[in-house]
This record gives sequence, structure tokens and C-alpha cells, in this order.
Amino acid sequence: MDVADLSPLLDRVDGNLEDLEVALEPLLRQSLSDSAAKLPLLDKAKIYVLATYAIESLLFSYLRLHGVNTKEHPVFRELTRVKQYFEKIKAAEGTGVKREKLSLDKQAAGRMIKHALVCFFRHHPILLSSGWG
Repeated sequence: MDVADLSPLLDRVDGNLEDLEVALEPLLRQSLSDSAAKLPLLDKAKIYVLATYAIESLLFSYLRLHGVNTKEHPVFRELTRVKQYFEKIKAAEGTGVKREKLSLDKQAAGRMIKHALVCFFRHHPILLSSGWG
């Protein structure tokens, strides 16, 4: 590949990096923990997993560029682990699960509570005689 052929590609990469800096500027103004502290729990998990994935991906790319066999490097296992966290977050969000179909079986809940109370008072008979049951 000729050097003249690389110039437009490098200009494009430079433009993409500038766009990325503008997009990330609100996050980079303060520490990640300060940014995440203001978020709900699920969004906090997302931001930490995404930051970890970005760092691990950069390290993976760096190693590949330098000829390291990344499939056998610990960074590959880390990327796999982080991808599993993405799946856990999707599951927590309810992706693919119809939550409106979930409902409470009031009769079953009543039976469980009644059974738990009976067991509790069997093991604590003094409470029964004091008027609790």
C-alpha cells in the first residue's frame, strides 16, 4: 500500500478521534466514580462495564498490532468475562422477557405466608400464649 493511499484513511481516523473526544468530554471532565454516583444502579453497572470493555479492547488491539497471540493472552479471557457482564445486564433489563406477563399468584402467596406463620409459632410457642397468634 502506498503512503499516498494512507493519507485519506489517517484523516478519517483523525476526524473520528476528534468526534470521540467531543462525545466523551462530559464523562472525562470528572472521575468515572463521580459520574457513576449520580446514576441509577443499572446505568452505573453499564458505565463500569463499558469502561472496562473499552480499556480491555484497546489493550487487545495494541497486543494484536504488536504481533502477540491474543487468543492465549489473559486479556482475551478478560474480554470474554466482560461480555458475560453485558449479558447479565441485558437480563437485568428484561431484554427479551415480557414482564407484563408476570403476575402474583395471591392464593399461593397467602398459603406460603400462612405456612411460614404456623412454622414460626410452632417454634416460638411463648408468643402464642402472649396473644401474638
